[in-house]
Amino acid sequence: METIKTLLDARHAGVYWLTSHATPSALEKAAKAAGFAYFHIEGQRLMKKEQFLNHAALAMHFPDYFGDNWDAFEDCLTDLSWVDNGGYLIVYDHTDVFAEHSPQHFDTVVEILKESAAFWQTQGKPMLVLLRGKHKVEGLQSVG
Repeated sequence: METIKTLLDARHAGVYWLTSHATPSALEKAAKAAGFAYFHIEGQRLMKKEQFLNHAALAMHFPDYFGDNWDAFEDCLTDLSWVDNGGYLIVYDHTDVFAEHSPQHFDTVVEILKESAAFWQTQGKPMLVLLRGKHKVEGLQSVG
């Protein structure tokens, strides 16, 4: 299991399962120290697709033209021209709420996050996504 600091220092990219109980402010501090933009998606009340998209758009400062659909979500994640940093750290807490209420939409979110991280890796700019909740998403490496 790798540490978050190691992932940020090594400029890794990808989607990981976060086992640490680090606070959002501690994760933000680590991100900023590594030159990463930091975005926190708090999922405690996100049960529907529309709720997730609205909250993600606010948390990630998406432009006003964001279209409130999966294609627009992916387009914004692979643009981020409004953010000037060496990389991106997205922390999505309490993923279990959305996963339990909208499992197909949650799977879509995870897939889009994986594709976006892979895109940024080809651009030489890392995107690290940390998911945290009561369940574990199959196929994701744990980091603590």
